[in-house]
Amino acid sequence: MSYKIIATILSDTDQATEGLDAAISMADRMDAHLDVYIVTISHSENNNYYIGAEALMLAEQTRDAIEQRQKLEVWLKDRMHGEMTRWTMHAATVQGPALTDYLARKLRFSDLVVLPRPYQDNPEAATLVEACLFAAERPVLMIPKGCKAPEIGGHVLMGWNDGAEALAAARAALPFLEQAEVADICIIDPPNHAPDRSDPGGAMAQYLMRHGTRSEVAVLAKTEQQIGGILLRRAKEVGAQMIVSGAYGHSRLREAVFGGATRNLLEKADLPILMAR
Repeated sequence: MSYKIIATILSDTDQATEGLDAAISMADRMDAHLDVYIVTISHSENNNYYIGAEALMLAEQTRDAIEQRQKLEVWLKDRMHGEMTRWTMHAATVQGPALTDYLARKLRFSDLVVLPRPYQDNPEAATLVEACLFAAERPVLMIPKGCKAPEIGGHVLMGWNDGAEALAAARAALPFLEQAEVADICIIDPPNHAPDRSDPGGAMAQYLMRHGTRSEVAVLAKTEQQIGGILLRRAKEVGAQMIVSGAYGHSRLREAVFGGATRNLLEKADLPILMAR
């Protein structure tokens, strides 16, 4: 099993190129088609301007966004020169509120979206990730600065809590998991009355075994407040090359205000993370 349609998004000439580089690498290794979406955004908003000023500001900001898109198109063609990957460029300039609908319509036919890890230098990245996860309902592989695409056949750590989001992430990650040297099923502080309390992670281990994956189950105590920190520490202990995790088990508002495993991972991870929901 492998991904056959891999997508990535470019929105800024100054953004990190880890997402694009990883997408190219994965498309090469999996003989997949690469769709590169160049999307620039006009952030004009309605306000109390004098008559006619709003239209002028809209036109000016849209013109700037179009110029930025055109620069990205030239940059991408130069970057892809000499690459053997089958690829297609899709370019658009959209108004801010239309971004989510545009990405949902375009990315729903992709198997995987590869992006730079958000909460670094690219302020648009978190918006793009959420649009992919919630609107397009596509799994997203996020690459931190300085990292490359995860190696096929390496050690994969999977956060597991028997929830729908975690199961969606496991299914989305099967092209990695099926070829992994070992999948580390990491369960943190399972509830005493969970349906699988007598064999936590057993059903997932069996699921992976039937897909040809050797797995190990680790049940860990919640030794710190943030589950994301525990997953990252465990990943370093076992030498994992990537983390697979469900995304946003709580509402996005709650994650944004109070924090959560998803946001904690996205803010601190120093290795690739595949998320789905």
